[in-house]
Amino acid sequence: MIETQAIVVAVEPGYAWVESERRSACSHCESGSSCGVSSLGKLFGVKRNRMRLGDPIGVHAGDAVVIGLSEQRLRAAALAYMLPLLVMLAIAVLSAQLGYSQAMTVVASLLGLAGGLWLARQRSRRTAAGDLYNAVLLRRTVVAELDIAFEPMKRSHP
Repeated sequence: MIETQAIVVAVEPGYAWVESERRSACSHCESGSSCGVSSLGKLFGVKRNRMRLGDPIGVHAGDAVVIGLSEQRLRAAALAYMLPLLVMLAIAVLSAQLGYSQAMTVVASLLGLAGGLWLARQRSRRTAAGDLYNAVLLRRTVVAELDIAFEPMKRSHP
């Protein structure tokens, strides 16, 4: 389980709205002050994720919590990106081995990419509804452990 810290910004019956910061790995690297990638990360600023999660532990607005995400979700994301590329590459190699012209190999590869995208989409539809792929609220934590500041959630509806 991959864990990160978040703040509860609002609660609804059975659910909690939590907000967490999206951080790059650069924020933990010792070379951060002399690294160009770190400079780019600072340029684009802090990104925040806000999500609605089931609340099995009864949290309140302002609580610091730990949320978790199954490693299976990362594997599913990797497959969604890799499957179309692998299908395209396999079709390109097969086309070249069969002696197709370069133009036909390119067309076949693009069709393979389209087919791979379709397969990835079908697979993601089947797995998206499963609870295994959703973030879960794990436990409360101490606010002092968090080094992030949050703005309260603004309601757009009454």
